[in-house]
Amino acid sequence: MPDHIFEKLIGALISESAAAMLAQRSRGAALHAGEAFGRVLAWLWENTTGPDDVLVYVADLVAQVRYHAADADASIALDDVLAGVRRAAAPMAPAEGAAMLACLRAGLPAYL
Repeated sequence: MPDHIFEKLIGALISESAAAMLAQRSRGAALHAGEAFGRVLAWLWENTTGPDDVLVYVADLVAQVRYHAADADASIALDDVLAGVRRAAAPMAPAEGAAMLACLRAGLPAYL
């Protein structure tokens, strides 16, 4: 798949995931980035050369949730978004999920 097509697809997925998370927040539900986002994130984590792609896409999700989506809410904590990402990536092996979250916690502040 050409890179420019992949970027459009992942951008749409991030936008949809952010909108879903904001709707969950408005209902008082726990945040969940969605099964599709979790599966794509897990695939990226396991099949790319490093964590940079995962960091960039999760940073985009955080930016959408906090600042850019129609109902964005800057008061949503990074930990809440990361909990929603981890819930979405539940099919990952526990050790892989923990490693990904540690990487995100360490790397995301540079993108935000």
